[in-house]
Amino acid sequence: MKSKKSGGEHYVSMGRHHWDVPLQVELRNYKRFARRLDRQLRKLVDRWADTAAPAAILAGRRSR
Repeated sequence: MKSKKSGGEHYVSMGRHHWDVPLQVELRNYKRFARRLDRQLRKLVDRWADTAAPAAILAGRRSR
């Protein structure tokens, strides 16, 4: 995946190894999407953390 400037806008190019059809996504929108996914994942981890095995809970605290 490469980031490049095109006509004053920043884009992320995703090659065939990432997607069946090459596409171009504006970098700002891609970053916003990635941040939203990260927030949703944190919410899911927090929601289900109390059902996890103790070793998994400790491992999660070390990576934060």
